[in-house]
Amino acid sequence: VPSRVGAACVVAMVQDTIYITKLPKSVTVEQLCAHFGSIGIIKKDKKSRPPGQPKVYIYRDKETGEAKGDATVTYDDPPAAGAAIKWFNQKPFGKDGAIITVELAKEREPPAGGWGR
Repeated sequence: VPSRVGAACVVAMVQDTIYITKLPKSVTVEQLCAHFGSIGIIKKDKKSRPPGQPKVYIYRDKETGEAKGDATVTYDDPPAAGAAIKWFNQKPFGKDGAIITVELAKEREPPAGGWGR
């Protein structure tokens, strides 16, 4: 359901993608796949190099390349994203047991004139 955020852009929920926060900065794609893949099939990314990698994105600092502790995971089946939220939100992740937050991802749409460059 799109909603107006300021005058700049529209935010829409992405039904098959979850956004995870409070992850350890050492988290890997493999760890995310093992953890979140237990609830549903993670979509394969056709745009990845090489093609067919799991559609998992770890947010990184642009200058240092260090993980920020946030990631997205996209499932083949939208109901799996909802199940992942119910199953993993506010639960421990990994060896250190960090309590993570899991919610539906939000996608920003470009404003009417585009993002500008």
